[in-house]
Amino acid sequence: MGLNRLKVSKQISPRLRRNINFFSSLGCAAVVGIAAGAHQLWGLYGHEVEDERRLQSMYPKDLVLEEPYFYEPVGKKFASLLHVIGILYMLLGLNTVCDVYFAGSIDKLVDAWQMTADVAGATFMAAGGSAPELFTSLIGATIAMNDVGFGTIVGSAVFNVLFVIGLCGYVAKGNIDLTWWPLFRDCSYYIVSLAVLAAFTTDQYIKVWEAVILFSMYLGYITIMFFNGKLQAIAYGFQKSKSSTQVTHVKPVPTVHGIGSEDSTPQAVQDNYVEPEKVKAMEEDAKTEAGKSPDSANKSTDVEAAEETQGDGEDDDDEPEDFMIRPDTPGAMIIWALCLPVYIPLYYLIPWPSEKYYFVTFGVSLIWIAGFSFCLVWWTEIVGAVIGVPTILMGLTVLAAGTSIPDAVSSMAVARNGQADMAVSSSIGSNIFDILVGLPIPWIIKAGIIEHGNTSYPGVQILSPYLAFYVALLLFMVFAVVVSIHMNKWKLSKGLGVMMAALYLVFIVAAICVDVGQPQWLRTA
Repeated sequence: MGLNRLKVSKQISPRLRRNINFFSSLGCAAVVGIAAGAHQLWGLYGHEVEDERRLQSMYPKDLVLEEPYFYEPVGKKFASLLHVIGILYMLLGLNTVCDVYFAGSIDKLVDAWQMTADVAGATFMAAGGSAPELFTSLIGATIAMNDVGFGTIVGSAVFNVLFVIGLCGYVAKGNIDLTWWPLFRDCSYYIVSLAVLAAFTTDQYIKVWEAVILFSMYLGYITIMFFNGKLQAIAYGFQKSKSSTQVTHVKPVPTVHGIGSEDSTPQAVQDNYVEPEKVKAMEEDAKTEAGKSPDSANKSTDVEAAEETQGDGEDDDDEPEDFMIRPDTPGAMIIWALCLPVYIPLYYLIPWPSEKYYFVTFGVSLIWIAGFSFCLVWWTEIVGAVIGVPTILMGLTVLAAGTSIPDAVSSMAVARNGQADMAVSSSIGSNIFDILVGLPIPWIIKAGIIEHGNTSYPGVQILSPYLAFYVALLLFMVFAVVVSIHMNKWKLSKGLGVMMAALYLVFIVAAICVDVGQPQWLRTA
């Protein structure tokens, strides 16, 4: 799960990843800025806008605007564009820290602790890919005391399930041949998790025991990942016995000599993925080796070892000094100059993840992520209060897209290179961490630790009466995705990808209409 997500980001160059982070942050901030500017212009010409959004009192006093923000003079409301610029830099900083420092330290930590790929992917590496959502949820539950974390995670889940997979299908060359087992495993567990979450939110309160059950389900998922090799062998064996007269599509798994045995049961590979190009190359190399003399084979082995060593050096090209090197082209120079307010403090205040200081990098990165997340949520809520947009809607759209777009663009780049199977698996799997860790851990901290001993505390309140509807809608869409791909024989076609991307827009429109229309029949409790 998390391993795939980090592999996806490493398939593209460091400079391209940083450009992706910049433009995705700029795009989200531009959308918020346009909405804020249009709202102020609407009020400037004498139109009355009704709807007041108040923030909780645990935020510090804003230096530019005064509460209630909605009733500030129209001219002064334009100062909220400063918050929009702040949102841009907080998204850029958050994505940069997670992509370079936090993920890099986790990579070193997993190597030092010698963790298996499946368990590492389901724990630490999943945290590396979902850290923005986790800290946003933590701030929403403990400081903001609203639904911003819930909305961000649900919105990010919809974005990953529909929009990212849809884009992968659209940009890939031809139909994407998906490996059915990891997709079936993650989607099945995700559907069950969403069903339990929807049941717990019907009364709009989350008790401590409900949060503990959700987190224990994540421990169950880690257990499944620990025995994933055996479960995968059983699943493929059952499929083979069920359709013995048909040709079952299983990605070839190389043996020690490079060619899989035709009669052997498919074995679990690291992170359930074998790149088709590598398998084909290994088969051709094995056939070539069979006709070589021992001397030539030894020479070939030496050359391959040298190339592999050189390739390993090329993979580690995201060195810290890359942040401060001035680009050559004018366009790249402008982007680099605009990013310096984020790059300079990160470069000098966070140690580069190495085998010696990886744990220090891990701790310092968490502090930076917490700070960026706090300012991001705070300023996003201020802009939402100024223009009268509910917190849950800001989470479902702006925050969800801002923390997910970099992974989406990275997945598109990987899909174009013929590795969309990896991108699709990472998009589905990362949502399990968000639902079963990103939500219950902040709830446990709030209800079980902060409010411990308060007998009158009913639990973490879900303010929006429509969150159960959003979760149920997400549950239906995940189920529809699995059924559609299964009916398409585990192939993701371009047309199916377009349909999924369109469904994401339908979800956003439905969320806006529900929040604006406030239908009584969809309310919970």
